Amino acid sequence: MFNSISKSVRVALFFSFLLCVSTSYGQQRFSAGPRVGLNLSNYWGNADGMSFKPGIAAGAFLMYSSLNHFGISADVLYSQRGTKYDNGVIKYTQRVNYLEVPVVARYFLTLNGNFRPNIFVGPSLGIRLNAKRVNGASAVFNGENSNDFRNLDLGATGGFQLNWGTGNRQHFLIDARYNLGLSDVQTNLPNLWGRRSSLQNSTITIALGYAFGVGREFRSR
Repeated sequence: MFNSISKSVRVALFFSFLLCVSTSYGQQRFSAGPRVGLNLSNYWGNADGMSFKPGIAAGAFLMYSSLNHFGISADVLYSQRGTKYDNGVIKYTQRVNYLEVPVVARYFLTLNGNFRPNIFVGPSLGIRLNAKRVNGASAVFNGENSNDFRNLDLGATGGFQLNWGTGNRQHFLIDARYNLGLSDVQTNLPNLWGRRSSLQNSTITIALGYAFGVGREFRSR
């Protein structure tokens, strides 16, 4: 009889666990949409003679937010980075374009309502697409130089987002973030600015986005 009761308890606990899991998944809310913004990029480290250059960051995102304070999101972005270089003798603009994939954890400051500001932090992977020097004083300073830069750039990103409800499961987003590269962007090939001992991406991004709810909707009690 004891074994029978023990078995019944185990079965009850198992079904209770399944109920909790199904309830948890029932509370999940997904949204997706486009995002476009302005990059102000430069390099961190041994970056003498370098200054910020503007570029665009555009792509799409997928976000999950539970009915508590936490969420997670992932973006796939075309991101224009680089720097303006001027050492008093040589002057040009260095463009380096990446496919950027940030994945961040989010903490929402409100539980519900039409206004849900949140802070976020997480890793970001940049896949180098191409690189080019432009706006040089002569043709020798201009040209494609993708081999000067590593194929992958691992970074950390964090920031703040304002999130307004605008309609049925739709939200308008304003996003400000900073991305710092954690690895040296250069290969062993010398750039016209010379081989630097330490040079990492440093990028500020201000972006606008629009989110559309996808999948099952769950309303809080």
